[in-house]
Amino acid sequence: MRTNLAARAMGAGCALATLVGTGALGMGCHDAFPQLGAGRRLVVEVRSGERGTADARIPLTFQTPAEATLRIAAQRADGGVDTEFSGYVRLSVKPGTVQTVSGPRVVGRNVRLARGVADDVTVGMVGAYGNARIWAEDMGYFPVEPHVDPPPQCSNGKDDDGDGAVDFPADPGCAFANDDSEDVGTYATGVSPIFYFALPRVADVRGVSQGGTATSFPHEQVQLDTGYRPERNTFAFSVVVTRIAPDGFYVTDLDDPRGFASVFAYNFSAPSNLGVCDRLTSLAGTASDFFGFTELGFPTWSVERWLPGVPGARPCMVPEPFVFDVARALDTPTKLRAVASLVRAWTGDVPQPADAPEPRVHPHTLAVAAHFGPGFPEAPAFAPKDDASNCDLNGDGRIDFDTDPEKSCSAACARDVQCSEWSAYAARGDFRLVLHDSDPRVPSGAARDAQMQANGSSVATFRAAALRGKPLKSFTGTLRYFSGGSQFTVEARCADDIVVDLAQPALASDRACVKRTSSDNPGN
Repeated sequence: MRTNLAARAMGAGCALATLVGTGALGMGCHDAFPQLGAGRRLVVEVRSGERGTADARIPLTFQTPAEATLRIAAQRADGGVDTEFSGYVRLSVKPGTVQTVSGPRVVGRNVRLARGVADDVTVGMVGAYGNARIWAEDMGYFPVEPHVDPPPQCSNGKDDDGDGAVDFPADPGCAFANDDSEDVGTYATGVSPIFYFALPRVADVRGVSQGGTATSFPHEQVQLDTGYRPERNTFAFSVVVTRIAPDGFYVTDLDDPRGFASVFAYNFSAPSNLGVCDRLTSLAGTASDFFGFTELGFPTWSVERWLPGVPGARPCMVPEPFVFDVARALDTPTKLRAVASLVRAWTGDVPQPADAPEPRVHPHTLAVAAHFGPGFPEAPAFAPKDDASNCDLNGDGRIDFDTDPEKSCSAACARDVQCSEWSAYAARGDFRLVLHDSDPRVPSGAARDAQMQANGSSVATFRAAALRGKPLKSFTGTLRYFSGGSQFTVEARCADDIVVDLAQPALASDRACVKRTSSDNPGN
């Protein structure tokens, strides 16, 4: 006869099962919920598999699971095995994801105990980090094939346990529609010893393992490795604040060769008493993708403040921007690697990497797009002109990209490298820069021009439209991504980031836009 811990515990003692290793957890009786007898619990033992140590942690893995073989047992109060228990327990790892479970009597992530024991259960984990544990939980779940005859209790249209609720999801005892038991289970939980995984670095949170297209920890509260080692008060590597924004701050991991080393921490407002050049000693938050732009929501952090002028103080450490040339501006993977980082386009020589096919310097020029004005392009070609690049033809404040004539107008602007669509500038401050590779040795057929979207609205005195068609020395900022239009936008941080005078060099990163927010607590 099938039984689970919930069914056996009706009328038993008043103490709920305890987590392994946490000691007794005293709970009062409540007639509405079945209880385990005092001291009864699930025990999870690790029989094989690498667990690491606090000083030698297991590397993160997102493709090949880290495996451990377990023994799971239902234990009586006297420490013996509860041989009358033959229900299923569900396996998970926190933090992380159970990708595979194999062994006798396994169904998905669930394993059935026989006479109170499941042995040789192999669990494959991905995305586990920090101090992780494997959890086993009695949910009262008894999985069967969904289309068996007779149907599972949780999808047979009957109130099998007489609690007044019928089937999944109405019945609280139904974990899923293929649950063949309406027992609620005890939610008795056992946990394994600790698996010591490495903490993720910024690039891991950014999704380096999948090309940076999405975070590897969607909607998870994640603790990042900032390189700080408190036990020695040293840094194995450094994560530095590069921008204070009105709604958060940007940080960059200086020492990760994989790229994808910057991320935005969304704080709803400018963080108190935080400055560019501060070095993080801790950082955590809820990872999510806002239209493709990875953010850390509800962030928490601690810092080693930058103290300029203090004898022996460390340098600022904000890295010099990644410089775009035409080829890089046209390459989406390159731009994804640089998202949330400091980037720059400029008039001047752009060195090529040593491993490039032609590792020479490419001279480039930078200018605001010439076709940039509030007038309406003329139908039917809608060719943009110097004073006419406005595709909001009906004046409703938005572009209809699916319906003509605005569809054709926006397409004509997109084809014209010199076009900066006016309504985007009027609504959000977005405009387009044009990069030109002026090297006469550029091979025939190779692109000489590329657009980059920019936004200078953080600088109250900057008027991009007044510079239509004119050259700039440089435009610097953090790179933001919006998947809705596959748009990458360089957002200037302050006036230091926009240099119009061709004879004026851009400021070095340890001087440009270096500021600290005020503190709500003068003691901080």
